[in-house]
Amino acid sequence: MRVVELGGHLAAQFGARLLGDFGAQVLKIEGPNGDPLRHEGPAAPGAAHSALFEYLNWNKQSLQLDPTHAADADTLAALLQAADVLIYGYGPTETAQAWGWTPQALHQRLPHLAIVAVSDFGWHGPKAHWQGGDLVLQAMGGIMSFSGLQNREPLKPGLRQSAYCAGLNGAYTAMAAYFHALRAGQGSLIDLSAMEVVASELVSVFPAYSLAGVVAARRSAVQDPLLSGEPLPVRDGYVTLQVNPLYGPDRFAQLLGEPRLCDKRFASQQGRIDHAEELRALLHACLAERSGRELFEKANEEGLLSGVLQSAAQLMECEHLAQRDVWTEAGGAHGAPWKLPARIAHLSATPVAVHQPAPALGSMARADALAEAAAASARRAAAGVPALAPQAPLAGLRVLDLSTVFAAPYIGALLADLGAEVIKIEAPKRLDQLRAGGFGYLVDNDPGDAGWNRCSTFQMLNRGKRSVVLDLQTVAGREVLCELVAQSDVLIDNFTPRVMRGWGLPYEKLAALNPRLVMLSNTGYGSTGPWSEFKAQGTTLEATMGLSAYAGYAGEAATKVGQSYPDFLAAWSGMTCIMAALVHREKTGQGQWIDLGMYQLGAMVIPEALIAVQSGQPDVACRGNAEWGAAFSGVFPAAGDNQWVAVSASSGATAEQLRRTLDLPASASVQQLQSACRAWCLQRSAQVAAEQLQSAGIAAGAVNDASDLLRDPQLLARGFFECVDFESDIGVRALIGRPYQWQGAPVGIRRRAPHFGEDNAAVLESLHLCAERVAALHASQVVSDTPLQPPKLRPVDIASLVARGTIKAYDSRYRERSSSLPSPTAV
Repeated sequence: MRVVELGGHLAAQFGARLLGDFGAQVLKIEGPNGDPLRHEGPAAPGAAHSALFEYLNWNKQSLQLDPTHAADADTLAALLQAADVLIYGYGPTETAQAWGWTPQALHQRLPHLAIVAVSDFGWHGPKAHWQGGDLVLQAMGGIMSFSGLQNREPLKPGLRQSAYCAGLNGAYTAMAAYFHALRAGQGSLIDLSAMEVVASELVSVFPAYSLAGVVAARRSAVQDPLLSGEPLPVRDGYVTLQVNPLYGPDRFAQLLGEPRLCDKRFASQQGRIDHAEELRALLHACLAERSGRELFEKANEEGLLSGVLQSAAQLMECEHLAQRDVWTEAGGAHGAPWKLPARIAHLSATPVAVHQPAPALGSMARADALAEAAAASARRAAAGVPALAPQAPLAGLRVLDLSTVFAAPYIGALLADLGAEVIKIEAPKRLDQLRAGGFGYLVDNDPGDAGWNRCSTFQMLNRGKRSVVLDLQTVAGREVLCELVAQSDVLIDNFTPRVMRGWGLPYEKLAALNPRLVMLSNTGYGSTGPWSEFKAQGTTLEATMGLSAYAGYAGEAATKVGQSYPDFLAAWSGMTCIMAALVHREKTGQGQWIDLGMYQLGAMVIPEALIAVQSGQPDVACRGNAEWGAAFSGVFPAAGDNQWVAVSASSGATAEQLRRTLDLPASASVQQLQSACRAWCLQRSAQVAAEQLQSAGIAAGAVNDASDLLRDPQLLARGFFECVDFESDIGVRALIGRPYQWQGAPVGIRRRAPHFGEDNAAVLESLHLCAERVAALHASQVVSDTPLQPPKLRPVDIASLVARGTIKAYDSRYRERSSSLPSPTAV
């Protein structure tokens, strides 16, 4: 796969590098002065570029071209004619640097090419020309509306998470577009918005609004310390402890030798909230003299959910990551090499690797680049792949989804959006937590006759799928699964490693049934290493992965932001790996097994912290809402109730423009600028303040909640939300789509989430099972059309949740707003 990278967006560089890790030939086009990231941050003695540039650009070559020279434009045109993929990292305000070529013009000129255009707000819509950056994107994308404390300003995730997440989305969509081109002979244009990537993390928060009217709140000081992911202090740091539907505080009472945790007042979530201060004080007292790492390992060995807060330095010393071969040493020059994370996952047939260090500026000669391009163009002409009628990228593929809860089910939903037939295999006795009411609300706060079909988050993460109920604890259930495997393309599971082995279904056996099978196992810690059998959930993993250590109010203790952030890293990483494996299979016929351990993904998105530690700088620690590298940034209250606006001046010149906008002298201090910005924002609504600052060239954005997002003109113009017919009394409602517009293939939500077991008959019929066998499967309850142990789902008292501050608000107009979206603007 031949990839050209054009443009400096950090997300584009990261996405292109990931393609190189999978073996693509990546050619980075740089201007006369080179990429500015070559000089951002620490560099090793004698090195030609920074450690961050090394991290973002290994496995690439560099070619210098000048956009003001006609001959260089001809060279670039020839390179693109020969390329398979273009990663385009310029936004609409940067077309002068981009040779004057817009992604749309390139798509029309080069119809064979898979183009992924990565920008802050996308190339289309009324805010496409706005200034972004991580702080503004996290605010406008909705994450900050429920991050931080209710009595403090909203809080953003640490470092530059929006850019790395956009890079992951860029990598998987590039792979998918290339796969589509291999099969259909047609290129695609994918217009990817980093703001929409952030908004795509609201997989629980948004359907809670569109399906139940609930607007999420920031964290109350009164919250359940055993369910919220709240870091709890120990002798040498912090741990997180979590109950779940299978066990309560009594298990931690045994672990900690503290019988008072068995008090019936702490048995329910509401009881733990009502007595939160007492429970927290009890936990602090019995944890104070304990070692965090020892407690974490002991809890996990006993099957409990626990995390331990780790910094970048501790991750680099972690034996589990070492045994998982996560690290590489790169870019040392005359000093010691940098230790950086390089393995997104383990792939059995096509392992990812660092093949070569980041290139010197102009490492590839123009003549060599053109010669390679000419040879590639000749090969394409000889292959002569005919263009087929437009079809979905994954049309004709069957996916078996054995997973539950967040990360892996999200992968299945995204594969369904791309056209695959996705069959969710469900257990008759133990429901997916999302069907049982976890992490969400009942649609319209009404259980109806079958409440397990009306849970809000389940609708989001299982849209487009079919449901088949099989008891895989039985031999008969596993036999049916094996027959499905024989005619499927992809299998996804998120069991701990022992489960599939215990059922006698490791990849080796499944591959014997179907050598073309691509299987992804999404586990907390991977299938190898000392922690491989540990259970995991996003709330506990976030601390262990190193993410929480950099997400907190400036100078204060670490905290948790967003909701299950590790699950999104895993979902988008898993998509990248699956698409890479499908590309390999398309060319070779060979399937493979993907061992995706969520824990190792944390280091991947905090390279700045890893580099700072190794350069002798103090640990980055919690920086609050300080924009990385910005001259000035902050979040300020605006007019109205609980309204906020994020403001960021990326450079000294922009900070000076902000001073002029606020009528401050150039000599005004940062403190004076903060005070003036606060006073100025308080006189305006958040939306008006953001618009006025953006018109002055200053990055700013309102802190949007779910109800704001559903009215955001940029998201509506781009069709980010899709109306789905849920039938029955629910009707049409909005769900989050994907963070990109795809031209060249029909991509979108195919249907609502399935009712429990509704596709049993059709899928079993596709296996040509005899009637007697189907009847026996039903009689033995291996197959069931209804849950054998149905959950008791009841309406919640929403008014009391609002009064307690558990939720921000209830919007009685949510049905109208969710069901009547305007049509997106044509591109």
